[in-house]
Amino acid sequence: MSLTRLLVRRHRMTLGAWLLMLIGLCAGTVPSYQNTYDTEQQRRGVVELAQNNPATTLLYGRLPDPGTPAQMFAWELGAIVTILAAVMAVLLTVSVTRAAEDDGTLELLRGCGVAPRRPLRSALALLAGLAVVLALGCGAAVGLATGHVDAVTWAGAMAFGTTIGLTFLLVSALTAVLAQIAATGGQARALGFVAVGAAFALRAFGDVKRVDPLAWSSPLGLRAAIEPFTADRWWASAPALLVAVALAVLAEVLSGRREFGAGLVTRRAARDSRLRLRTPVGLAARLGRSSLLAWTVGVAAIGTLFSTMGSAAVKQSRSGDLGGFLESQLGTGDPAAAYLAYSDTVIGIVVCAYAVLSVLASRRSEVDGVTDLVLATGVRRWLPLAAQVLVTAAVSAAVLVATGALGALITPVAIEGDDIAARAFAYAVGQWPAAVATAGCAALLIGISPRLAPLAWLPLGASALLALLGNLLDVPQRVQDLGFFRHMPDVAGPDPRFGAPLVLIGLGVALSLAGIVATTRRDIATG
Repeated sequence: MSLTRLLVRRHRMTLGAWLLMLIGLCAGTVPSYQNTYDTEQQRRGVVELAQNNPATTLLYGRLPDPGTPAQMFAWELGAIVTILAAVMAVLLTVSVTRAAEDDGTLELLRGCGVAPRRPLRSALALLAGLAVVLALGCGAAVGLATGHVDAVTWAGAMAFGTTIGLTFLLVSALTAVLAQIAATGGQARALGFVAVGAAFALRAFGDVKRVDPLAWSSPLGLRAAIEPFTADRWWASAPALLVAVALAVLAEVLSGRREFGAGLVTRRAARDSRLRLRTPVGLAARLGRSSLLAWTVGVAAIGTLFSTMGSAAVKQSRSGDLGGFLESQLGTGDPAAAYLAYSDTVIGIVVCAYAVLSVLASRRSEVDGVTDLVLATGVRRWLPLAAQVLVTAAVSAAVLVATGALGALITPVAIEGDDIAARAFAYAVGQWPAAVATAGCAALLIGISPRLAPLAWLPLGASALLALLGNLLDVPQRVQDLGFFRHMPDVAGPDPRFGAPLVLIGLGVALSLAGIVATTRRDIATG
């Protein structure tokens, strides 16, 4: 079996889940844009508002004329899919490069005679193949709507698919370079997400200030450069492809200049002072304390961004001029409350992603031998996972409380309405039950078998899709209610009910307990 085939086989569940989600997202949403607006006049009004609204330009980019359903799809859903493709690129690139190096997999392969440069070349070949599959899959999924959705053509659909594939390829190549610089796989993953955030900021600034070269220089700005369903500029993909190849070559050069298991930036030297910890909870908190500040600042920044750009969306909703994706999110209730519920749902998705990563840290501790060392001190077998879940729940609560408090201060300045501060705080903190339920799912899977850890992302991904696209795709409300999000009641409403959040908390606790008990009935993973 070749090394590339081995990587595919080892990560097949994760690869299949990501490809299915992104291709399915394209296939399932494009038909809805044909019937989003009842009349041509309504569509024209929405297009004009979108083109002159800095908030929507910041989030999605600039919408080209004449704003056909196909262009609206590429503008609105295209922004979401490209961001997801970038996140996918960071996670998968680190998994097949530095993470495989850190957990000893590549050391075992090199002990079998594999050449030092072969693992990185195989990983890059896998990522390039994924980019091709993603481009063809998304392009074909959208192209099937030709003749059913105005302005959708096969040429535009393949240009759209190429945009998604190239975005994935660019971010993958950039992350591969960062993986050679970072000291560990975890640091490489963090640097990759920082790069994605910087790419989004660069694209947003260029679009808002109408500086096209600046926006096009971002990996997330390829939609504006290629313009699917508008200009279909295939030549604009050539520079992006050349940059991706150059970054891949740079990654290979840098890999030959560093020690195996280390990055070009060396780890900070360990302190000689004694680490005084008395419980597994204290150890888990100490190991995770560095992520607390980073996640708090990042999530609070995202919440502040949504708060400051929500005024125009709320005004459009009140005047009946809002349409498309945001209209499906805000519904027919109080626009201010609905917008806060939507924006804090995005916050909840981000915090739940932290919850999954945090609980999965217990699997890495098993593989790295940390759990064996802890158990050698006489600690009960179930305590390490229980401690990790408790710390995850506590950190998630701290991040959401800080974000809600900042939102309560800033949101009333940007959005007019009744009880805005209370709603901003409550909707943010109200995402905690979803984080507990998500952590419970991850704990159950790890408790049963660490090999099931990649499946921990499926409940989060399914819940996020139901929350963000359920109304747009006309998914029955009963099915949408199965997700973890959009269950927080309006605290300023006439009759708020907190049954659903309590059920989520109970579900998370029950799943966590089941996973903790399951750890006592299996062997400790050792790689």
